[in-house]
Amino acid sequence: MALFGTRAATFFRTRNPQRDRDTDAARAGRLRAFLDELHGEIEHERDGLRGRYESVTARAAFSQQALEQDEAGPKTASSIDQLTQTMIDYTRRLAALEAQVVFVNELRERAALFPQQTEEVGAGAADQVRPGA
Repeated sequence: MALFGTRAATFFRTRNPQRDRDTDAARAGRLRAFLDELHGEIEHERDGLRGRYESVTARAAFSQQALEQDEAGPKTASSIDQLTQTMIDYTRRLAALEAQVVFVNELRERAALFPQQTEEVGAGAADQVRPGA
């Protein structure tokens, strides 16, 4: 008794290989677009934070200078402490954003290889199931 009769074999069809390539290319395009969008979001946040960091740094420097020259009001020392803490917080967040940019860039590099890698995997699998391979 045959596992698959001739009648069962006529019902099984594979997809057109070009359709598979088109599907993979579309999927890879969506992946690249998503990673590009994510990268842009991170850069936008980082750039905005850098601007605020520079502003806080300048305010802290002028406040410190005024304090040293006895030109500051009674709240200046407290303000300098707050500005210093803000700078520390900004520095931490900037470092986290830089790490995210590096990570997403690595993903973007890998995503660029996605269609080629999936095609190679598919070709390798086909070679393994061919008689005499």
